[in-house]
Amino acid sequence: MKMRTMKTIWLSGMLTLVLLLAGLGTSLAVVDETDSVSATATLGASTSLSVQAKKISDNGNVASVDFGSLSGGTGNKLAPHYVEVQVDSNYGAWELEMYTDNFTAQPDTTTWGFQYGGMKGSTAGNRTGMVWQAYRATTGVSDPPVALTDWTYLKDKKDVDIPGTGPDESWTSAHNDGYTNIAYGGPDYVMVVEPGTTGELDSDKTFVTYVGGLFGSAASDSYSTVIGFDLYHE
Repeated sequence: MKMRTMKTIWLSGMLTLVLLLAGLGTSLAVVDETDSVSATATLGASTSLSVQAKKISDNGNVASVDFGSLSGGTGNKLAPHYVEVQVDSNYGAWELEMYTDNFTAQPDTTTWGFQYGGMKGSTAGNRTGMVWQAYRATTGVSDPPVALTDWTYLKDKKDVDIPGTGPDESWTSAHNDGYTNIAYGGPDYVMVVEPGTTGELDSDKTFVTYVGGLFGSAASDSYSTVIGFDLYHE
């Protein structure tokens, strides 16, 4: 009986010693040598942009945004078509702007005034402004657009500041301030500038833009333009 007790004590002591040494072996480990190897990679740029005009009525593709023939006295008018936009970019910070570029050279302000966004008439000096709203998906939009405070004016790349007014209405100012942006983002996200927001996350990187024409002060004429979309990074 005494031998068994001593053996038990001896085994317990050995087990305690083993555990103690194991613990000391871990805590007292000393790095004798160290070295390292670097890791590098170069990732190329990847960008994509496509736009497609579609019917509001059935989402079918059309060749252009066409307001059709309008009666005299028409004021604000929602186009029967919207533009579907698909965008992607792996730049750290990118922006997507929407605009017109109606003149190859700076126009005469005596004839054309100071703001040129929208559609240009066939007669010199005739222009009708346009506005836009962007959404992550198709939605109901009022026709005619009545509360223009919820819409953004379509800018032209030749716009200049209107003398004697408070804000700077030039293209340069609008571009630098982000007023012309319909979306922005980074390598793994897209933010759509919906009305009244600074941007809403768009998971599928596909969104829509509705446009309205401001015909109330426009002269009888045939109007047209090309709506441009620029995906750029700073």
